[in-house]
Order: sequence, then structure tokens, then C-alpha cells
Amino acid sequence: MSPALPDLRAFVTVAQLQSFAAAAKVLHLSQPALSRRISKLEDALGVRLFDRTTRSVELTLLGERFLREVTGVVEGLDRSLALLRDVAQLEAGDVTVGCVFSAVHHFLPGVIRSFRALHPKVFVRIIEEGADEVLASVKQGEADFGLNYIGMQEPEVAFTPLLKEPYVLACAATHPLAARKSVRWRDLVEVDQVRVSHASRNRLFIDQALAELPPLPRPICEVRHVSTLIGLVEAGLGVAVVPQLALPSTPGAVVAVALNEPSVTRTIGIIQRQGRTLSPAAAAFSQLLVQASVKQVGRRRKAAAPSARTRRA
Repeated sequence: MSPALPDLRAFVTVAQLQSFAAAAKVLHLSQPALSRRISKLEDALGVRLFDRTTRSVELTLLGERFLREVTGVVEGLDRSLALLRDVAQLEAGDVTVGCVFSAVHHFLPGVIRSFRALHPKVFVRIIEEGADEVLASVKQGEADFGLNYIGMQEPEVAFTPLLKEPYVLACAATHPLAARKSVRWRDLVEVDQVRVSHASRNRLFIDQALAELPPLPRPICEVRHVSTLIGLVEAGLGVAVVPQLALPSTPGAVVAVALNEPSVTRTIGIIQRQGRTLSPAAAAFSQLLVQASVKQVGRRRKAAAPSARTRRA
């Protein structure tokens, strides 16, 4: 019969305190119950661990050897159990979230703030990458889950949609198109453009959606990331097609103009490995993301409404 952890813990406590009475108080047991545990352990091992008299408790030679071997094991198990309880109760642990660059600023700052207020002892790690890299980080277990617009076709990935967002035209506030309520794709042939390269999944989405239209003219510059595009637009180098969430929620040096004929959208969602249960910390963070996505979309629409009415067609 293998020794049970409570019996091993009782042995270590008695040996360290050299007293059944003191050990019984520490373990919240009666002395008879503690004696039965020690006897059970000795029977299981087939050796005597203590020499007991009415006045003293001493380890036998085998007991001393066993104490050296088992103390670290028991203390390590106790630490592991305590940590597991803390993690389950969100008093410790960590959560790792993968997120595409273009959605980081929209989703994460407010959610991290709320999560920290609720669970200040849980560490948050963000992996900000392109869509393919975020998908890989989830599939390989580097991230607990991810925010992405790809993955719904992957059999080993569960995709939970959060919101559908349009691609818009990012213009410097001083650009002639910035005052327009909307722009057609074919209108872009007349203006300088900066564009994401084919290394970006956003480019693939746009090219597929516009397959039936005449090709757009060659851009003056290509970059790998949407965030870089916005900097180039702000510098006045041209206009750019970007996901709406990549732009600030309030008008500034760069404004968003709706693109239509056709309207091109992408769906942002939470991706995680199929059939895998999220840790308590990851589940709590994920739930806050779901709640925040609904609230933030509502605020963005409300904030955009007045400026849209002042624009001319």
C-alpha cells in the first residue's frame, strides 16, 4: 500500500516538532487520530519510524533517513497545492493573450485595466503579432487564446466572433477626401495610396473582395503592418485602406471615411484550441473581452454619429 499524503505530512510534522501533542494542534487533529496516521504509515512501510515513551518522541535511524528523503517532497506538494488553489481563485497565475496589431489598442487597454482591478495578482502577457503568428501562438500553446480575424476554418481551433468591422479609408484630416461621408473604391484611382504588402492577411482579404473590380493603381509605398500605414497617412504621403479598429476612436490627425461598392468587412473573434479548457485567469480575461467589445462598439458608433452628419457626400 502506498503512503497517503496526509500520513506523510503527519510524519514530517511530528518529526519536526518532536511532539505528538504539538503536531496534533498544528494539523488540527486529535492525538489518537494522529497516532493512527503514524501507525498506518509505519504499517505501510513495514518499518518503525519513531521510538515513543511517555515523555519523548525520537526518530529511529530509518525514521531519520526517511525524513531527509520525504520532507522536500511533502513541502513541494504542499506548495503546489497552495499555488493551484490560488490560481483557481485568481489569487496567482498568469494569462497570455495573442492579438493582431490592428486590434490591440481597441480591445486591450480597458480590459487589462478592468482585469487588474479584479485580479491584481494575476500577470498579463500580450503577444502582439500578425494574424498568422497569432494563430500559430494559439495552436502551439504559447498563448491561452487570441484575438484574430482568421482561424474560423481551422479544425483544431474554436472561433468565437466578437464583432464585424469594415475596412475604411484612412485620410489625413486635411486631405480632400476627409470631408466625404463615403468613397467608392473606384474613386481611389485618382489619389496617392500607401498599402499593406501581400505579407499581411488584410491585403489578402481586400484583394479577394475586389477581385471583380479593375485593379487599383500601384501604391507609392508598401509596408507590412497597418500601424505603419497610419503613420504614413498622418504624414500626408497618401490615403490607405485599413480596418476601422486600427484608427483612434476620436477624430484627430487621421480620419476614417466609409468605403463602399463594395463594402469589405472582417470578423474579429476569440480563437482557442478546440476542446481545451481555459485556465481560470484566461476564462476571466476572455469574458471581460466579450463584455468590452459590446460596450466599445456602442461607444464608437455613438461618437461617430455627430461627425458623420456634418460630412458632405
